[in-house]
Amino acid sequence: MIDINKFDDIRPYEDHEVGGLVEKVLNLNFYNTLIRRFFPGKDPDMLKLAFLQINSIFDFQVKVIYPILKKLINDTSTILTYSGFDKLEKGMPNLFISNHHDIILDPSVLNLLLYENGFNTTKVAIGDNLLRKEWIRDLARLNKSFIVHRSPSGKEAYYYSQRLSNYIKKTIIEDKESVWIAQREGRAKDGNDITQVSLLKMLAYGGEESKFKYLKSLKFLPTAISYEFDPCDILKVKESIAKEKHLHYEKNEKEDEISMVTGLTGFKGRIHISIGNVIQDEFDEILHHETPKEQFSALAAIIDEQVQSNIKLWPTNYIAYDLLMGMDTYNEEYTEEEKQKYIQYIESRLEQNKMYDPDGRARLLSIYANPVKNKIRFTNF
Repeated sequence: MIDINKFDDIRPYEDHEVGGLVEKVLNLNFYNTLIRRFFPGKDPDMLKLAFLQINSIFDFQVKVIYPILKKLINDTSTILTYSGFDKLEKGMPNLFISNHHDIILDPSVLNLLLYENGFNTTKVAIGDNLLRKEWIRDLARLNKSFIVHRSPSGKEAYYYSQRLSNYIKKTIIEDKESVWIAQREGRAKDGNDITQVSLLKMLAYGGEESKFKYLKSLKFLPTAISYEFDPCDILKVKESIAKEKHLHYEKNEKEDEISMVTGLTGFKGRIHISIGNVIQDEFDEILHHETPKEQFSALAAIIDEQVQSNIKLWPTNYIAYDLLMGMDTYNEEYTEEEKQKYIQYIESRLEQNKMYDPDGRARLLSIYANPVKNKIRFTNF
């Protein structure tokens, strides 16, 4: 039986483990390629000597991860904006519960902005399906990621969920560190950012007495990230079609790696991240519901309302909605030039992937249109 209070195989690495792991990462075959890409003009050997002096997770994030991430964002987006960071209190841990569109970038953008605004970075939940290669697992755990087992079933799944919940509890309540977790398992493949009730139930395992009193203590902080363009949009369309055609469709390792690389290096246009309000007083209203099922559904709805309220809509979203609906409801939100450029973008994506079925076009548009539909559904938009 799994010991639900032992976390060594899922937790991020700790400071005393950093030295040997950094040396291991520096000996990867593509080290020189990495340096030329993200540290242009720097001598690889001199940088290696500097990196070998790293002896803490903080130093690794600041000296290695931060410059790489900063260059990636500068190279693949036109601007990064944010809001809501003025609500954060230094030294006060939160559970950042976020919509999820990109495998690596969503929590990375948050942590970059937290660091630049003088806050501690969060620990990050990441699925073990993305960590099949040892070097990827090492990098993730050096970057404060903890591992979520995605494949167990039956009793094993229950114990893994208990252990994950206990680890999150330890991190926030005992260690006073924040956690980032997606509002659902896996990325939203169709642009529908909806909270998974089963995720909330998993988090509640850490509450030994009153589950909702415990959940309140985690200080849920709904967070929304918005990309003008999704580099993985066509990959998500292909996956959704494949899943419908093949009942037991399962992504292979290569597909996950392609999605990770595409999400990081593909063009994203404008990016905005918005932090909502800590869910506190709302728990009193939640408890007025009669059954646990209704209570968890009420909490999910509160998270959804905040996430949808804070998602920034771009012209690409409004244009896709109008194209999909065959209307011009939001034509004041974009110019004719923006519309024609977006149509060209959609058609080129479909053409490049030889996707001529109208269903493929509708699915691709839906990725961009659904945030508009959800804002209408969950808010007074």
